[in-house]
Amino acid sequence: SLSRLREILSAEPETARPDDLTPEIRGHIRFEDVRFGYAENKVLKNLSFEIKPGQTLGVLGGTGSGKSTVAHLLLRLYDLPEGSGRITIDGVDIGRIDRAHLRSNVGLVLQEPFLFSRTVRQNIAAGNPEAELEEIRACAHSACVDGDIDGFAQKYDTVLGERGVTVSGGQKQRLAIARMLMQRTPVMIFDDSLSAVDAQTDLNIRNALLERAKQREATTIIISHRISTLMRADAIMVLKDGAVEEMGSHQQLYERGGIYRRICDLQNSITA
Repeated sequence: SLSRLREILSAEPETARPDDLTPEIRGHIRFEDVRFGYAENKVLKNLSFEIKPGQTLGVLGGTGSGKSTVAHLLLRLYDLPEGSGRITIDGVDIGRIDRAHLRSNVGLVLQEPFLFSRTVRQNIAAGNPEAELEEIRACAHSACVDGDIDGFAQKYDTVLGERGVTVSGGQKQRLAIARMLMQRTPVMIFDDSLSAVDAQTDLNIRNALLERAKQREATTIIISHRISTLMRADAIMVLKDGAVEEMGSHQQLYERGGIYRRICDLQNSITA
């Protein structure tokens, strides 16, 4: 425990540079020949793709294929080393964008989200504390968690345990989705954040998210192991060993008969 604390306490703090940019972010994302790894472990290998503003990209791949690394790089949780490709948003290299500004415009929901020991209302409105209850309810409805909240003893004033220990895994993920929707970011990333909900709730949330994305022209990245979660995306990127194995719509990839079709047929046979 002490060694982990030392690692945090000795870490260099992130600092803003005087020439960092704060451009208006619309959500045109490009990865250009991106190469990245952790120590000796090379994760992404010459990764290139593009998402236009308002589009939804699904990302599929096995463990260690680089799915979450894409999200971490886009938020500048890690910076690309010199000469390792380029990531741009609206034509601006993200390495030149102020980190706080970038992260305030790119919303992320993780598979294991963190909830605070505060009320449900305070957790959902963490990024917008002055929000009205009506707006909070609307986001909870889109995340399909409003019915659960109404069943809590104090409803939106119910205090959650640290890290959300008093709610189920599915409720925790849906509360985190509602919190991210409250931020109204032009880019939304869902990193396997529907894994703990049932298939019907998954479908309801995806439909609500697609509708919200269309209304706000938000660029959306959905990372998932479930084909059903990804199939309505404008494009689906299949990663293998840190590179794009396949890219296209659900129909295009299925007709191609590659790895995507094999995964799709396997999942359908399991649920049949």
